[in-house]
Amino acid sequence: MDQKYILSSLDNALGVLQLFISHNELNAGEISSLSGLNKSTVFRILATLENRGYLLRKEGGRYALGLKLFTLGQLVYSRMELISIIHPYLEKLSRLGGETSHLSMMDDATHIVFLDKVVSSSLLRMDTPLGYHQFAHLTGTGKAILAFETERAIRQYLRMADFPQKTDRSIPGAKEFLAVLEEVRAQGYASDSEECEIGLTCYAVPVLDASGYPIAAISSSGPTSRMTARKEEHIRYLKEIAGEIHQILS
Repeated sequence: MDQKYILSSLDNALGVLQLFISHNELNAGEISSLSGLNKSTVFRILATLENRGYLLRKEGGRYALGLKLFTLGQLVYSRMELISIIHPYLEKLSRLGGETSHLSMMDDATHIVFLDKVVSSSLLRMDTPLGYHQFAHLTGTGKAILAFETERAIRQYLRMADFPQKTDRSIPGAKEFLAVLEEVRAQGYASDSEECEIGLTCYAVPVLDASGYPIAAISSSGPTSRMTARKEEHIRYLKEIAGEIHQILS
């Protein structure tokens, strides 16, 4: 890694957190001694990490790891477990449809993140990098999840999301997006019809847990000409495989 891209303040804060791997509790003086950072820097780091819930300040000015790190760890574990469960189904989906399949989840209130994929063997294909973030309404998987989310989550999305016009087919605003979500609920699948990039089309369905909550979404994506020619097949495969995953998760 080129050192010019390293943010020193963040690097220092992460270094402080790492000290707690081998120490249950530390005070500011001990942290300063162990890290080599001056005490004023340590105090600012501790205040910031405590404010964010990554450290817990105890009696006597000692610090311990906060519950936020436990929450993040559980989230990482659950995502890894979900990926391992669903990956064989992505392989099946890509084999049946001949296109790239993806697994996505909401990463925050407004953005979708791509967690896993099986890339098509075709020379002309869609190959979204893992970890890619995008406003949910610009993706098929994002629409598939939000259509079956709670009203509160949808209202929050409308308050916080921007509606950039990536192409002339992008959803222009909240009113239009609500109409799209109604359509997705009615038909049971979502689509990205060149709304994020001209020439690419995606069909997606939600992955529902035992309670019917949309924890993720799977999709088939590829060049518009191929996707639209086999639209009904792709949607049938998606719904069948999402149903199989639901049975496993229930």
